[in-house]
Amino acid sequence: MLEENQVPISARLAEELAVTPPAVTAAVKRMARDGNIKVERGGRILLTSKGRKTAQNLMLRHQLAEMLLTEVIGLPWAKAHAEAERMEHAISPEVETLLIKRFGDRKTCPHGVPVNGGVAKLRKNGGVLLSQLQPKDRAEILCVYEKDEGFLEFLQGLHLLPGAKLEILRREYDETMTVRVAGRTTHLGKPATSRIWVRPLSTAASAKRFGTLANSAKSV
Repeated sequence: MLEENQVPISARLAEELAVTPPAVTAAVKRMARDGNIKVERGGRILLTSKGRKTAQNLMLRHQLAEMLLTEVIGLPWAKAHAEAERMEHAISPEVETLLIKRFGDRKTCPHGVPVNGGVAKLRKNGGVLLSQLQPKDRAEILCVYEKDEGFLEFLQGLHLLPGAKLEILRREYDETMTVRVAGRTTHLGKPATSRIWVRPLSTAASAKRFGTLANSAKSV
């Protein structure tokens, strides 16, 4: 949530994790007791340096698990995130070392999330949401929202995968977009375009505009 510029509070965590507020409250108390987080007076939850290190290690294990599941076992791309969430807590340091040796040259997970950096690294490298593009802009897909299996299956059916290049044909008043990808024309609503990260491949004028957007995002 911090990487996505959201303010973590107990109510939002409960919604994100689909658990009850009392369950989140109990977990937050345990994590604070163990020195992983601190809770500000207004309820905002922040990671300590210890907590951030633990979170980053868990995220790495999650991404390594996704790579193992998709590239070795052959699990469908859309199912990898959910299965990796079950596996990440059981990966031993020995297995983690072997997975790093096997996949150490990978810079992203199968869904395009950067290894060791996440969404924050996407922004730093100039990534923007597809919803920010305008007609005639061209871009390459960098990353897609990985936590919704149905959404991933939808994207796969439209060939909207990391590495694919697309062009914006139209943008309507309700922010619906018409795009061309893999020789096909596709219509996308805001719920989809706000979950896809891209790298602009447009004109110098567009590049300047996206540069301004990226700088604004960094200052938020």
